[in-house]
Amino acid sequence: MFPQQVMELHAWVNGLEFPEGHPGRGVQAFPRADTAPQLWMLGSSGYGAQLAAHFGMPYAFAHFIADEACEEALALYRHAFKPGWTAQPDAAICVWALAADTEEEAWRLFASRERTRLDRNIGRFGPLLPPEQAERPRSPQEEGYLAEMRRKALVGSAPQVADKLRALAEEMQVEQVAVITWTRDPQAQRRSYELLAREFAL
Repeated sequence: MFPQQVMELHAWVNGLEFPEGHPGRGVQAFPRADTAPQLWMLGSSGYGAQLAAHFGMPYAFAHFIADEACEEALALYRHAFKPGWTAQPDAAICVWALAADTEEEAWRLFASRERTRLDRNIGRFGPLLPPEQAERPRSPQEEGYLAEMRRKALVGSAPQVADKLRALAEEMQVEQVAVITWTRDPQAQRRSYELLAREFAL
């Protein structure tokens, strides 16, 4: 049996009625259509991978949160998978990527994310800063952290980022990659999506 919450979510997105006395009875998901969204388990650790495997659910790994744990979590999911929601393991990864019209512009925009990650590591949380305000004094340890972050970053011109995404998908043995992008400027975010959509003929 699936856990009660998963079964209830399945019923809700498929337009099925809850039993008498259930607090969700009469609540319907909108907009209504002839199809329903497929339920996925999103996780950023081995726990979510094991849970998805146990209940036979599709699994999406939050690479944008814990990229270093991605390969291990996907391997755990595939090894422990039991048919349930789906008959076969179905994995995807969710990544942070940023494309711009030039590589130089992409790395300039990336400074906002670098600052956010550095600040988060010391418990400081706040909004994304403009790239021009993202610089601050850094310790040798922080410089090393940033060097590794840049080495793995999915950042650059559209062709460069597209190549990096294809290589990562092949390395992780997935056919689906979801891209999220945070930027200070919404237009830069939209442009990144436009450029990548063009690269993948979407």
